[in-house]
Amino acid sequence: MKIAMVAAHACVRVQKIAIPLIERGHEVSLISQKIPSFADQYDTICECPTARQFLKAIEVYAKHVDIFHCHNEPSWFVTAIKEITDKPVILDVHDTYLTRLKPDEETELQKKGHRPLRVSFEERNNFQLADGLVFVSDPFKEIIINEFKLSQPNITLPSFLPDFLYQYQAKRRNWIGGLVYEGRVDLPGETKEGSTQHGFRYCDYIKLAKQARGIGIDFHLYSGRVLETDVEFFDAYKDFAILHTGRSYSHLMESIGRHDWGLVGNIDPTPQWEIALPNKFFEYIAAAVPIVAINAGHCAEWIEKYGIGIVVKDLHELAERWSEHTEMRKRLIRVRREFIMQKHIGKMEDFYGKFVR
Repeated sequence: MKIAMVAAHACVRVQKIAIPLIERGHEVSLISQKIPSFADQYDTICECPTARQFLKAIEVYAKHVDIFHCHNEPSWFVTAIKEITDKPVILDVHDTYLTRLKPDEETELQKKGHRPLRVSFEERNNFQLADGLVFVSDPFKEIIINEFKLSQPNITLPSFLPDFLYQYQAKRRNWIGGLVYEGRVDLPGETKEGSTQHGFRYCDYIKLAKQARGIGIDFHLYSGRVLETDVEFFDAYKDFAILHTGRSYSHLMESIGRHDWGLVGNIDPTPQWEIALPNKFFEYIAAAVPIVAINAGHCAEWIEKYGIGIVVKDLHELAERWSEHTEMRKRLIRVRREFIMQKHIGKMEDFYGKFVR
């Protein structure tokens, strides 16, 4: 098949799906706002900083591809493609504001005079317009389908990594130990009550970092924020966490592989962490780092099913059980090849087959 991936920042999930498809002999191109890691794997790439350029690129690719595979956030690409061509459009739903706030939380915030963002019309319209939908976890999918009354064909495909990203050789890297978290990290002021970003409070790790420091746990953050220029972030976290500069994705696994535990969840429960199955979960697996879940319900189900980490109620319990990482790493290594994307990409191919004849 000839497939066009369409995305804004073209996060790593796009490449996780595209590269195994390319390996299987499909012709895969990318239309995106920036050039991502592993860009050399694509058959063609079109960099489009503006909406006008996206529209023109879609018009060109529509003459050559069998199917468009869009990745949110944002989701407006579905509308753009639908107005230009009859080619089928798949929307890969990485994220949604729906899962960051519960309906009762939205109601309470509205009573206080706030205007929270939970039901985005941009998401609602484009989710309903897509010919088919791909989701990252089952509980995530159920919330979205029920809220937006979606009836299209859909599948769940977690964010597994291609096998070439699995970590084996530690190239003169020192062991560091400690608890590692990689991914988005926010400041309390950025997710304060009443802001449209309040749903991202699950990414606020100040409270956890302070508690970790008090207990004596080294908490390592690979946040992607630029430490040299993000003074407010650096000043907020520097006394409580060990901050690491950004890593290119091709070097990320060897960096996080130096730690004892990989964190999913947070010390305060949030709607997002209850249903999330994020990229970092599978990146810890690829790096052979046992996973610890705190208030991360769906991740906890996977951890317990495969025996690749532990589920704890708080950091104190983690401290008491710290030494279990040795045995958990042995278990993780024995099963981790079950999670390579090449073993699951056939599901994506079969799904395309519903739309491409």
